[in-house]
Amino acid sequence: MSNPNLLISDLQSLEITSPVVALYELIYDDSTTLYFHPGLSTSVRITSIDGTTLTLNSSQDLSVGTTLTLTGLDKDTGATVTTTKTVQGGNPNNNTVVINSNSSVVVGMTVTGPGISTTDFSPIVFDGNTYYAMPLVMTDLEISTEGVQNRPTLTIGNVESILRSSSEFQNANDGGSDGIANFSINRLIGKRLTKRQTLQKYLTIESSTASTKAIVEYPKRTYIIDRVQQRTAEAIIFELANPFDLEGVKLPSRQVIGKYCPWAYQGLSFSTPTGGCSWAANGEMVVDDEGTERKYYVYFTDLDEPIVWKYLIHNAANNNIQSGKLHNGSSGTYAKGVLVALSDGGSGYTYWRSEIDNNSSVPAVNNSSWQQVRVYVPFVSGETYSVHSTDSMRNEYVVHPVNNATGKNDTTFDFTATSNIFRVLITNSTATTVSFSDYWERGDQCGKILKSCKIRYQFRSAKGASGVNQNTVPLVELETKQSLPFGGFPGSRKI
Repeated sequence: MSNPNLLISDLQSLEITSPVVALYELIYDDSTTLYFHPGLSTSVRITSIDGTTLTLNSSQDLSVGTTLTLTGLDKDTGATVTTTKTVQGGNPNNNTVVINSNSSVVVGMTVTGPGISTTDFSPIVFDGNTYYAMPLVMTDLEISTEGVQNRPTLTIGNVESILRSSSEFQNANDGGSDGIANFSINRLIGKRLTKRQTLQKYLTIESSTASTKAIVEYPKRTYIIDRVQQRTAEAIIFELANPFDLEGVKLPSRQVIGKYCPWAYQGLSFSTPTGGCSWAANGEMVVDDEGTERKYYVYFTDLDEPIVWKYLIHNAANNNIQSGKLHNGSSGTYAKGVLVALSDGGSGYTYWRSEIDNNSSVPAVNNSSWQQVRVYVPFVSGETYSVHSTDSMRNEYVVHPVNNATGKNDTTFDFTATSNIFRVLITNSTATTVSFSDYWERGDQCGKILKSCKIRYQFRSAKGASGVNQNTVPLVELETKQSLPFGGFPGSRKI
């Protein structure tokens, strides 16, 4: 007798012998969806059928006359279905094979027989899609009907190069297409990720025609990739947001995600606006300084660390630390808002802003009395910009484009309407800064929490500074009378 829900039958049994398979779908843009699985499948499967020509999920070398065994499940009963076919056309080292007949053959069937070679990263076929192997894992999954929704994490190997146009997004010769031009991990922020789960045995009941598909799977789980939580040379950890709609509240085209801002940072972009964030695309902030209008350029990392001009603390002539701004690592007292440099024990420095008055402690990441600061210099073609040997956040930062800069230590350059901060990814002296490249990534980013919004829109600087275009260290105190733009955080009109 046919069972309308095979999963229910499995769950009611004493033992489930087939393992659970996790599949991931990432909507990259309106025309591109990426399909992944954790890279644990060794099965050779049929991905498509064209007459008597089968496309397999990995390259094979089969001889004419070879007998292949094709195995699947009946879509109604779940019973095992097996058929044998004979290879009619040789296929040296490619992923297609011609068989004698396509009767009783459907997409998703496993293929075994003499000459079939398996790997531990074969693509998986499900619901008409081919899911490619990627080292990844999703953790901290929870389901709650009340309280704050959990924020699971997605960890993947730091191998963004396999998605770029310079390499094929595929495993071996499986028919995959070219990668994505100028791909960068940061481009995944804000994208929708769906996790699908089924039992391995149900991968074989995929029908070859859309009208007769029989998809057997657990409920889907959908998340928004919200931010990069951690990035090392081995792995990247994304924090995921659980999107939902507030009952009775109508916010067209909006998703309310806990305490996190749903808008694309700097929607007022250099070209076509893409979001609701009204922060100036070049970080420009105009302040009424006791009757004098002053223009500042304000930048922060996605960890809410200020990014300031290097020569607010170094001497441009010899690159030494300015008098009174070198912390000796043990003693000294500093006022709130003071910027200091701390030797890293080698030839470099870390930079810090004192968060309290009479600060006599030593700067450290876990010391709340200090805020870590990054420094930038102007980008000039021909100058060498370097990465740090152990900490990517200490790679050099540059501002680009600028006018009238003659070198990295130039003190008279001018900002432009499109000036922005970039962090170097590969030491170089020729690659022009762009947001998505192998050599650079955007340095000025938003942390997407309320603090990130406040440190920008409620920015304060030292009083009485001279000139119009200022490079300054943002003060610890904020201008709380300045309201935040409504929308990113509904209800936080004046925080």
